[in-house]
Amino acid sequence: MILGLGTDLVDVERFRRVTERHGDGFLERLFSPAEIAACRKMRRPAEQLAARFAAREALLKALGTGLVGPMSWRDIEVLPADAHGVYTVEVRGAVRAEAERLGASRLLLAMTTTREVAAATVVMIE
Repeated sequence: MILGLGTDLVDVERFRRVTERHGDGFLERLFSPAEIAACRKMRRPAEQLAARFAAREALLKALGTGLVGPMSWRDIEVLPADAHGVYTVEVRGAVRAEAERLGASRLLLAMTTTREVAAATVVMIE
């Protein structure tokens, strides 16, 4: 059974400007070192980082909470794609606790990007 669904869109250019203005400290508050390193190796890192931010927002929408209390952006991590191009989202800390409280056993993630927009959808399954 589906427990929650969240979708988010991020303007890639706006996200790129914010990251340039606020630097590595900003990225380190949002993403794991592995995510930052993986995205920087890609052809268009801003698109990839924006997609991962959209994934975080989509997951919080699926939970129905937003980022509240002890939750942290870094409680959410998008793992590298598998051989089929499928990404996995891993949760820990307060985000994991909330997902477990709601009865979630799986989180499904879909991400896509263009040069203008990054999008992500998360489905939370019982």
